[in-house]
Formats: sequence, structure tokens, C-alpha cells
Amino acid sequence: MNRMEMDAKLDLAAYRRLVMVAGGASVATGASFVFVKLIVWALSGSSSMFASFTDSLFDSLAALINLFTLRYSLVPADREHRFGHFKAQSLASLAQAAFIGGSAVLLIIHGIDRFSHPQMVENAVLAIGVSVGTIAVTMLLVTFQAYVYRRTRSELVFADRFHYISDIGLNLGVVAALLLSFYGYLWADGMFAALIGLFILHGAYKIGMDAASTLVDKTLSPHENQRIMKCLLETNGVRSLHDLKTRKAGPQYYIQCHLVLDADQSLRKAHDIATEAEIKLRKLFPEADVSLHMEPDSPETERDGTVYQEDLVSDPHPQTDGLQTK
Repeated sequence: MNRMEMDAKLDLAAYRRLVMVAGGASVATGASFVFVKLIVWALSGSSSMFASFTDSLFDSLAALINLFTLRYSLVPADREHRFGHFKAQSLASLAQAAFIGGSAVLLIIHGIDRFSHPQMVENAVLAIGVSVGTIAVTMLLVTFQAYVYRRTRSELVFADRFHYISDIGLNLGVVAALLLSFYGYLWADGMFAALIGLFILHGAYKIGMDAASTLVDKTLSPHENQRIMKCLLETNGVRSLHDLKTRKAGPQYYIQCHLVLDADQSLRKAHDIATEAEIKLRKLFPEADVSLHMEPDSPETERDGTVYQEDLVSDPHPQTDGLQTK
């Protein structure tokens, strides 16, 4: 089965099922981590364990918000929201980026304070064991989320996956800090807490920028636009095209374009050509919202930006950005 056929397999029902299962798994995992890390932090007093607990608490709250946002974003289009509700995912991701960024700053401040005034860590062996266990569970969740993201390209799943990837790095830092503190390097606890905060802050910036790109209707990648133009120009009867506009929200692609056709053919024939082009596009982009405007081939339609078959270039390095795959 080639990539186009695999893309066509993921309809909105499959998208809904995958993102909701991923959201439920995230909430369950985050809630269990919060409970366990709260107990271990109370027993150990470790600053890096406090950072880990704080991160898991925010992850758990974010995952719960994500679950409700995903449900809302999958509500079908209605009279007041003709394009659906998919951008709710981007709004939630943007809010999460701000929320996570704020928590990261607090962690950095707390880590610097503990670095300047180091304290003895109690029950370090217990804290290390819990951290190793959470790393193993988190890796299973992240692997599943990676599969869901490859299939759906959901911004919320991506944001949630980053939370848990940062959690792996955070817990590795906790283990290192506890080991160093156990051997007398008390300053390591605060240093690792601050470094973890910087890592989380960087991730929050990336999540926020990706969400903002969707909210301002950033065009699809050059590779995807190239595929669209190639698909349209290879349709029998299409002589050229212009005014290609593309964007994406959730699983939904939006494609608008003007097709230049033979001026002497019937309206029915022109309509059949446009319908064939639309069907071919939906094989590449399932559930796409396609709007094609037909124009007669005449001197008046010649303009800057008109694209012909010979204008297309081969892509020596095919990419898969934005494409839904198994």
C-alpha cells in the first residue's frame, strides 16, 4: 500500500477514535504520576523531585483540558461555525504554552534558590526508584502518542507528547541529581531543577509557535503545495492554475484554487474536469475542504503566478510534514 492509499484510510471517525484514546491514556498516566510523586516529595524533600511533581501536576491538568478540548474540536460544523471547531485545539495549545512557560520560570527560580542554599535529600533511594519507574511508563505512553501523532497530526497530541518527553528528561535529571546528592554534592539538586525548567521553557515556546501558525492560517509546506499543484495539473483538461491558497486546522485541509480550462467546451464538461481534480486531491488529503473555481483559457486569465505543468520541479528530498500516515 503506497502513502496516498494510507493517507486515504484515515477519515474523521478514525481521527476521533485515535485522539480520544490518546487523551484518555494521558490523563490516566498523569494522574497516577501526581499521586506517587507527591508522596515521594513529601518523604524526600528533594527540590528536583518537587520539580518533577510540579511538571506532572501541570501535565495532568493540561491532559484533562486537552481531553475536553479534543471532544469540542471534533463537534461537526454548525450554523455559527461553518468551518468546524478544529482550531479549538490550537487555542488550547497556545494557552498551555503560556501556562507551561510560567511554571518553567517558577521552577528555574526555585532551582536557583536551592542551588544557592543546598539541603540534604532524604530517602534518595526511594525517590530514585520511583523516577526510574515513571520513566519506563512514560516511554510506553510517548511511543503510543508518537503513533497517534503520525496518523493524525493533532496539535494537542503533539503538545501533550512533548509534556511527557520533557517528563522523561526531567526524571533522568532527577535521578542524576539524587545520585549526586546521595554522594554529597548537595548543589546538584537545585542545578538540575533549574536546567529542567529551562528545557520545559524551550518546549513551551515551540508549542506556542506551532499553535500560532495554525491560528493565523499559515499555508501548507512547499512540499505539500507542490503535490497539490502537480495533482491538479495532471488532471486531463486542466491547462494551468493560479491563486492557490491552502491551510490546515486539526485534521482538516482547506484548498482553494482557480483552474484554467478550455474556453470552448461545455459547462458540464468543465464541471466534470473540476470534479475529477477534486476527487484526486481528496486521495492525497482525506476529508479536505476543496474549492475550485473554473476559468476559461483566454488572454485575460494570464497573470503573474499562473502555474503550468512545465513549471513544476521534482522534489529530490520528499518530506512527510503535515501528511497523515500509519
